[in-house]
Amino acid sequence: MGSGLEAAVGMSRRWDAREAGREVARSTIEKLNRPPDFFLLFSTIHYKNPNGFRDFLVGVWDVLPADTPLIGGTVAAFINNYGCFSRGVTALAVSYSNINVALGFGRNTKLHPRNAAKHCVNMIKNGLKTGDYGNKFLIDIISGPTVPNIPFMGRKNFVKSKVGGSFASSVGVRVFPLFGHGLGKEDDIVDYLTSLLPDYYFVGGSTLDTGDMFMNYQFIGEQVLKNSVVALGVDIDKPVFLDSMLGAHQLDIEFDITESIYKNRIITKIDDKPAKERFLGILRINEEQFNELGVFYYKTSNYFPITFRGKEKYTTGVAGFLGDNIVLGHKARGQRVKLLSVTGKEVLNVVEKTFQNISTDFFPFVFMSTSNIFFNMLGEKVYSIKNKLDEYIKDIPYLLVSFATENAGTPTDPAVTRVYSFNTLSVNSCF
Repeated sequence: MGSGLEAAVGMSRRWDAREAGREVARSTIEKLNRPPDFFLLFSTIHYKNPNGFRDFLVGVWDVLPADTPLIGGTVAAFINNYGCFSRGVTALAVSYSNINVALGFGRNTKLHPRNAAKHCVNMIKNGLKTGDYGNKFLIDIISGPTVPNIPFMGRKNFVKSKVGGSFASSVGVRVFPLFGHGLGKEDDIVDYLTSLLPDYYFVGGSTLDTGDMFMNYQFIGEQVLKNSVVALGVDIDKPVFLDSMLGAHQLDIEFDITESIYKNRIITKIDDKPAKERFLGILRINEEQFNELGVFYYKTSNYFPITFRGKEKYTTGVAGFLGDNIVLGHKARGQRVKLLSVTGKEVLNVVEKTFQNISTDFFPFVFMSTSNIFFNMLGEKVYSIKNKLDEYIKDIPYLLVSFATENAGTPTDPAVTRVYSFNTLSVNSCF
């Protein structure tokens, strides 16, 4: 194929970390006619044991050509041409002659998100100084939230005690980031990234484990990072395709945030009432039901994210309860809140709507990001997503990863961080 754009997807489910790294790299690049110009690498958390992910990357680099631009991280699950997987590793590689690629990263995202974003962008800009093909996109991978280990309470995002909740809300949330824990602050990072790179298309998300939010990792080059943002900047001579759709609908239920703290990330009052009490009343949940956290999170809270009047493209959900206070996954973007709802059928509909009115015949690859909650909702029926992808994408190499939160945007519609979205990136190879 000479200088034509090529892409390939590979994977491994080996338990040995180094062997898994070798196999995922080999099974990906053996399909290419020339070395890859970038390599996206994702793994479930199953290699978390000491040195596990370091051994994994050593295995990847046993096979991958030296200096290949590589980023990635841990995800809860993924879907590719081979199937649906909640354990394993996968990669997407792209090879093309008319392309410039640069890597960037920033550390300590939970304490200094803007500094991390700025460091990352400076690396991207410096790496793409030479040449300008006119079509730029950025794939960003951000450390997701991690539940802190609260003294005398353990690792939890739910504190029943009003006194303990008040302390955690006022002091704890400011202390946790010193140790790399707490909210991911992905919204701050993405807001700053887009302000510094206004001419880029964006797609990405935040890393996680199986959904427990205890730990997550980011990969860049040969490094395994925590509490960081990594990014891949691409300048290419092909038009970029990006689509982002929300898989939820608005209900006829609204309320006001009348008091909040921690830069609008913690709600203390809703409609002038204690936030938790009022929110449970809106959802018609009694205290006994609420105390069954499994019921609340997986049968109620996950089905009802929120958005904001006049800023409906922003969505977030409940990340935890600290006494009477509600912790949001992302900061509130307004006072007037609209309740959303999501169903399994909507998840499948958003996949179908993405592809039914476009031709993928000229897509050399498709990279997609979505919410891990969608996978949790569908359970064993998650294969329905793959069936839809196979129907529309056919034999094109594709990869869908499930993040804790997602982000996507274009130069004319800047990227935002949200939940319950389905985001698609490709380039048009016919131009």
